[in-house]
Parts: sequence; C-alpha cells; structure tokens
Amino acid sequence: MTDSRTPQASEALAVFNHTGSAPDCFELHEHGVVSRQGDTRTYTAFADIQDLCLFASGPDATAGLIDNFAYRTRAADGWTLVSGDVGEFSKLMDAFRSRYVAQRLPVLEETIADGGRVAFRYVRGGVFPDLQTQELALSAEGLHIDGATWPYESLKRIDLNHWAETVSLQDEQGKTVFSCLATRILSSDLFVNLVYDRLGRTAEYA
Repeated sequence: MTDSRTPQASEALAVFNHTGSAPDCFELHEHGVVSRQGDTRTYTAFADIQDLCLFASGPDATAGLIDNFAYRTRAADGWTLVSGDVGEFSKLMDAFRSRYVAQRLPVLEETIADGGRVAFRYVRGGVFPDLQTQELALSAEGLHIDGATWPYESLKRIDLNHWAETVSLQDEQGKTVFSCLATRILSSDLFVNLVYDRLGRTAEYA
C-alpha cells in the first residue's frame, strides 16, 4: 500500500518493468524499492529488509545462475519476488544488492556494537518459497551456531577468493565450524561483510 513513507514514482532512480505476472513494475529509489501492481504501490526501505534470497530456477538452476531474488522485512512475512522476467534484471539485482548492503549493514553493525546478536538464516532444504532454514548469529563475542559460540580469535585465516561460491569458517585446528554455498545464506552479502570486518581485526587474509 501507499503511505507517507512511499516516495513518488517520479522520484525513482530507475523503473524496471515486468513482462509476466505481478508485481508488474519495480521502482528503484535512493533508500528503498517500490513494487507496483496496477495502482497499488508497496514501498520497502533497504534498511528494513531482513532477508534477501538469491536463487536459480528453471533450466538455469543446475548451472547455479541466479535468475531470481526475493526480499522480506520479517521471517513471518511473505516474500516479494523479483524474477528474471523483469527487464534489465541483472542491472536491477546489482543495484538492489549494493544499496541494500550500504543501508542495512550500518543497522546490523550498530546492533552488534550495542551488545545484541544479528540473526541470519541459511537454507538446509526445500524449494522457494517453501524453504527449510536454520539460524546462526553474529555478535561482538563471535559466531553462534547450534548452541555453541566460536570467538572470532579462534577462527583461522580465510581465503576470501573462495567466498564467491562457498563461505567456509574453520577453527585453529582446521576443523570446519560452518560451510555453506553463499547463495544458500539469506542476505549473504551482509553476512560476509560482517564476518570479514570482525575477522579482519583478529586474522590475516590470503
């Protein structure tokens, strides 16, 4: 719905039209995105988006080529899907991801600085939108997963060149404490940035 936060269509930095089913249009704004279906315009601020899911479907699924993404502000909310039917899909996805990181990352960094935990989810099974996910979290103390906490100083150096496909964290003994395809981590761009920043204070990089 349109409310006081919803920017005017004329203020959009770019408009991407959908050739298939709804939403029929996406407006990219400085601080958020508007999905438009007919006369209904729904605005979502980048800083409020909790989960961003990148995935492949159709004949490109086995190749791992991302041709869809979806976002939501809470895990309990429904997803807004942006499919490859949108014109200039790659341009929209790249602009969306960069603005999302720029505006959501400071929110998460502030949460950690204030002593809170930042929760992420990674996909263990299922097909979008029926995903089976498991939670992990980051805080000032370290990585929290499966009820255990791994202090950042206990994690060994990481070759960041491998992060394009797999995010893998190992402890000082070489034991893998977490490993997952980057595209299987919801909001993986944010997760990688936060881990990079934290490990950068305690570890060397290849």
